[in-house]
Amino acid sequence: MKKWLTLWLLALPLPAVAGLEGLTFITEEYPPYNYQGDTRLEGISVEILERIFEETGTALSRRDILYLPWARGYDTALSEPGTVLFSTTRTEQREALFQWVGPIATNRVTLIARRDSGIQLQDIQEVIEGDYRIAAIREDVGAQRLQEAGVPPEQVQMAMSNVSALRMLERGRVDLWAYGEDVAFWLMQEHDLPITDYMPVLTISESDLYYALHRDTDPSLVERMQAALDRLRQQGVIGELLGGTIAFNTEEYPPFNYEDTDGTVTGHSTELLRAALDDAELSADFRLLPWARAYTEAQLRERHCVYSTTRTPEREPLFTWVGPLVSSTWAAYALADSAVEAASLAELTKLRVGSFREDAVGQFVAGRGVPIVVSSAERENIGRLRAGMIDVWVTGEQTAEFLAEEAGVELHRLFDFQEVELYLACHPSVPDPFIARLQAALDRQLAAQAATQPARNGAESTP
Repeated sequence: MKKWLTLWLLALPLPAVAGLEGLTFITEEYPPYNYQGDTRLEGISVEILERIFEETGTALSRRDILYLPWARGYDTALSEPGTVLFSTTRTEQREALFQWVGPIATNRVTLIARRDSGIQLQDIQEVIEGDYRIAAIREDVGAQRLQEAGVPPEQVQMAMSNVSALRMLERGRVDLWAYGEDVAFWLMQEHDLPITDYMPVLTISESDLYYALHRDTDPSLVERMQAALDRLRQQGVIGELLGGTIAFNTEEYPPFNYEDTDGTVTGHSTELLRAALDDAELSADFRLLPWARAYTEAQLRERHCVYSTTRTPEREPLFTWVGPLVSSTWAAYALADSAVEAASLAELTKLRVGSFREDAVGQFVAGRGVPIVVSSAERENIGRLRAGMIDVWVTGEQTAEFLAEEAGVELHRLFDFQEVELYLACHPSVPDPFIARLQAALDRQLAAQAATQPARNGAESTP
């Protein structure tokens, strides 16, 4: 009887793994999602997985995650039951090979160019016709997408690693780099390359990153992981891991940033940033302050940024930069009925010239030997000009036109003296993944805007 009972028990199917402790978790080098830090595994996907462990009462941590080369990890997850591979792009070809928990994030593979290259692309056919040299990594999804799109092999230069591909682009050995944009921008920051010097010019693949579980994994474990991830997203934990809510300080500087009649911060720069934040699934708290305070807080307080900010050599090392947001032309103005005439900054030295505290325009003009009468805010200058307290006002052309129309004042434009681009300037404490994702999303927004606008002739500032 005992022998029969033993045989009967052996014939029964093996019980499902009781919990997530029975699974083997595998990852690779794919920052900022998962990578080997100085002493332990780091990255967004690793952080999320640890939170899933906590949420499900699983007695595992990042120390229990295996770190393997991608090809080996992928083969293991395919062949060995009870394995989980991340971060894995969920594609049509892979759909039936795994069970999936996610998404973790959207992975956009783009063609990245140096910003000063002037490269603009509408589709992959323009890449082929332009005979552009492209860096890619062997067996990477970027290389696969180029091949699928029919890009001739002679246009593609295979790099040994993502760092070597980045250096090829930096040094001008290639025109484009096909790679995941979040990872690319993260690497730029890690290697002290300004991310604003580069931009994605064409998306060639857009898929979500997931935890890929061996296809024979107990479905109840898959459901348990997915439910925990969903709860974390609803609780805002995923957003916090991507950088959390950052303070975006700005000032009254229309039409780029100002407060509308309902007390809401708006303007061209503001709405552009809001759209980029939504696209990147990031969060920011917009606050309108006097410029000097807004600028000082971003310089001194962690997790603070300020916009729309002119990027000057003096300010360059103080912040991490995202942009450009818009372009602006600096000009000198007098009242339309004023007798004041001037054609250069040198001719303003004996006049009363208005600007406001910590403004880059006023600082630039003062640096050319022109005494500046400083106000606390830009909007005051239109009133001071009308009241005869200043003779000339130096400011951006869009701001002058906006405030003059608002006040019913007619201005006389004396001369232009500088073209600048305006940025978001962030305290260095703002997390790198936040900066990288926001920059990539901002570039997508600008590209979409450019695609819907009629072609322009000659140089023209962006409104």
